[in-house]
Parts: sequence; C-alpha cells; structure tokens
Amino acid sequence: MNENGQALTHPRNEREEAALQKTEEYKLDSYFLSVNNQKWLQNKLMDLERDFVEIINNVPAYYPTVLELCNIYRETGNRAKYREMLNYALKKFPQDDILAIMDAEFHYAANDFAAARKALITLTARGVRVPRVMKLLGGVYLNFKEKALAIESFKEYLRDSGGDVALRLEVIRMFFEAGDFINTLLELKEIPEREKNAELRKIEAVCLYYKEDYKKSLAVFTSIYRHYSDDIFTLMYLGDICFRLKKNYRAEYYWERALKIEPKTPEERAYAAKIHLFISEYDQAVKLVDYNFKKIANHYLSIFTMGLINLCEDKYHLAATHWLKVFREKRDLFAFEFELTKKSLKPERINEFLSRLTEGEYADLCIYIKERCDLR
Repeated sequence: MNENGQALTHPRNEREEAALQKTEEYKLDSYFLSVNNQKWLQNKLMDLERDFVEIINNVPAYYPTVLELCNIYRETGNRAKYREMLNYALKKFPQDDILAIMDAEFHYAANDFAAARKALITLTARGVRVPRVMKLLGGVYLNFKEKALAIESFKEYLRDSGGDVALRLEVIRMFFEAGDFINTLLELKEIPEREKNAELRKIEAVCLYYKEDYKKSLAVFTSIYRHYSDDIFTLMYLGDICFRLKKNYRAEYYWERALKIEPKTPEERAYAAKIHLFISEYDQAVKLVDYNFKKIANHYLSIFTMGLINLCEDKYHLAATHWLKVFREKRDLFAFEFELTKKSLKPERINEFLSRLTEGEYADLCIYIKERCDLR
C-alpha cells in the first residue's frame, strides 16, 4: 500500500512500479504481480478473472489473487460480484487495511453512509489515517451534517495530500458559512493570490472586516469594485467600512449607488434592506424584506434581517421570534450573520434585548448571544 492507502498491484508507470517494488506484497509475490500486470495493461480483465478464480479454487487464502479479483470487479463496475468478493476477502483477511478501505468506499458509493462510517472509524482506530481514508471520512461526516468533524478530516487530508484545490475551496466555504472567519483566513493563505477569484476575494474581505482590519478589507473590496461596480454586496460593505473609517462622504456614495441598482435576487434585496437600515430608513427596509417573504416564505437571510430591523425599532420580542427561527433551523447562517452584525450593535442594546427575553423558549438563543458577545 502506498502513502495514500492505494494498492499498487498493477503499476501503470515507472513511478508506480518503483513504489510497488518497496512494498511487502512485491517482495512476496513479485513474479505473480509482474506477469499479471501485462494483462491489466492490455485490459484482458476477463482472462485475469478466469485465472484468478482458478487459483482461489486451489488456494482459497492467496491474498494477491483475492485482492486482484476485488480490483477487477471494481474496475469493470460489477458491483454485485465486487460486493461478494469483498465479503469473501474480509472474512479471509479481517485486519487488512486495503480491503477495509475498499469496503468503506463501496458503502459510500451506495449512499450507505452509516456502514461507511463504521468501516472508516475502525480504520482510524487502528491508526490508518492515510489521505484516502480522511477524505472519505470527511465526506461521510458531511452527509451526517457534522461539519466540524468533516472540516477536521478534510484538513488532515489536505495537510497530507496538498493539491486538491476543489476540496480546499469547499473547506474555506464551510468555515466561512459557519462564521469561523479566523480559520477561513488561515485556509485562504494556502491559496496563491493570483488564483483567488472574485468569490474568494469577497470571502477574504469579509473576514478582514470581521477582524476589524478595515483598511485591508477596504483595499480588497475596492479591488473587487473596480471589476464589479454594480455588486450590491460589495457596495454595502464599502459603505459600512468607509463609515467606520469616518469617510462619511464615501459611505454615502457607495450606499446611494447600491440603492439605485435594481436587486436581482432575494439575497441582493436583503443586502439593500440592510443599507436602508444603516441609514435609518426602516420602512424601506421592511418593504424589501416583505417582498422576499411573498416570494420565499422561509428566506432565512431575510428572516434574520427582519429580526435586525425589529431590534433597531426596539421591538424585542418580534426580533427574537425571527432570530429564533433562523437559530433553530439554519444555525450556520445565524452564526455567520450574527458574528458580523454584533459589531454594529451597542452592548446596551444587546443587554436590553436579552433582559426582555424571559421566556424559556428563548433560553438557548440568549445563551448563544451572551457567549458570542462575551456577556455575563
């Protein structure tokens, strides 16, 4: 087995052949493997199957043949025979790591994530944490909506394997969407500047905003604005940052420009509502959010935004009703929005909000807000 947990029983190039020669399997069965590799390369898998079945009939526990039959059935897509052969192999070699990985992959491909999880946990308990295992385990956790565990598994995979750009982007998105802006920035450092697209630049700018590194955030958003001058999200943040840096005339310019643009999506409408909220135009903010509700009753960004509007109008219980719905049904979105929103809320307003919520149904929400705002 190579460093990625793969069985190199039929090398296809010099690098794989060199890796194979270092394995225990090669030392024990070099003749068997080298002869049959030619048939693999010629795609004579039916001939190999016939030969290997004959060998197993005579030597039932000959590991190279058992493993190769599993590989053949996997390669040809014969899942029934593959499953049958895996069962046979696991009975003969219950502690074999390669077979256990193949078993986990079979279950994962069949969407039997519980069985895949069981197999993978057994492997990691044995100390088998090769990239192939950790990537699959991350996928399993993700299907169980256990994002924190998924991220940890994916991070271990990326640390050991490196170049899976698509998965690194997915990990960045998961950190970001969960409101974990510090880890998002750490992962972004692994992406070369020239490879950061507009999405990643926006993510980076928001994270810098969260860190209160407003000058750097402004620089990134400004670079985005040069290419996407009609992006309401970017204009919203540019105005916010300029306001914090006491560049009020620039803040007004960006917000006025944003509000002249017709929103094309519910998200853009919610961002425009926030801008109206920033300039105390509550009625206009409510109109935009209500429009979203008519189209999508459970548009959670709009529900959160309506809660924020209610809070600014001192309608504390109405705000709590909206926020509680998002908190219970879309926890990641609530975490993301609240982490950014709390910077704009005065501590006394948050304390007043919490003091009004004496009903038990709001207990978990209040505990969460106190923890995130470091209130006692």
